[in-house]
Amino acid sequence: MKQTLEEILTVEAAAGPFGQADAVLEQTLRDFIELQSTTIAVGTQVVGVRSVGWLEFTWYSGAEGTFSYPLADNATADPTKIGTENYSVHLKKGQGRCIFLDSTLLRGESFENLDRQQMAIVRNRATVIDNLIISALLSGAGQSVVVAGGSEWDTASADAEANILTAMDKIFENGRVSGNEPMALIVPTKHRNVLLQTTLYGNVVESLEEHLRRMTNLTIYYSRDSLLDDTALLLIPGAETAEFFTYNGDGFMETELTRIPGVGYDWMLTGYMGCVIHEHQDGAASGLSNRICKITNITA
Repeated sequence: MKQTLEEILTVEAAAGPFGQADAVLEQTLRDFIELQSTTIAVGTQVVGVRSVGWLEFTWYSGAEGTFSYPLADNATADPTKIGTENYSVHLKKGQGRCIFLDSTLLRGESFENLDRQQMAIVRNRATVIDNLIISALLSGAGQSVVVAGGSEWDTASADAEANILTAMDKIFENGRVSGNEPMALIVPTKHRNVLLQTTLYGNVVESLEEHLRRMTNLTIYYSRDSLLDDTALLLIPGAETAEFFTYNGDGFMETELTRIPGVGYDWMLTGYMGCVIHEHQDGAASGLSNRICKITNITA
């Protein structure tokens, strides 16, 4: 029998939002929430994203790798020394919860109810993910550029281009990079106008965003996270710089459906997640990476 998606999602109130035969639907909705959350989040666009089967992991990074050249035909290279420096990530618990009311289901609004409530969880989970990743990137920035007083990005004497190029120079000078990597910049949404206003560069009229993309292979993202109220983040994107993890192993109930007598069905989503800044022995202090630079004092 062929059914539309709406027919599949619109379930009978008497059977509850998820009957015995709806285990696949429940799992699909959980996967949808997790996928959509990581898709619409900004932070997940600039760091590596992985599902893992552990809650805590430690990386050991106490020694420089070596490669000796040239060597005599019968010689061997000295082994790289084993180091003891390390850093860890710990995944912590998060939870989303909503109630599918009998009164709503009885009025035949089950599809609308499911859609709206679960999208609310999707958006809030994305907000939490962004805050987690941005907080880690700010804390892990090995370098910084301070915009001079009176030259903030929302003032007449601003020079955002110079500030961003200075931050790029710091990353390529001090970070463990080849010098040709693409870059990512996360800017507070309230400063979109700074990057989108057009001006004349040489003989081309374009926005600062277009100019930087063409000139430096830079992708710009905008965030409403409160941690970026006065700060922009420039980094080499990808898993070598930082990673966001979600737990997908055994040992806990990811989704739970409980009947509330006389009210409806309580649906709960539980997940564990965490973020780590990878250390590169690039001269940055413990917990920091010179592949990340924050630009501060951008708001007057």
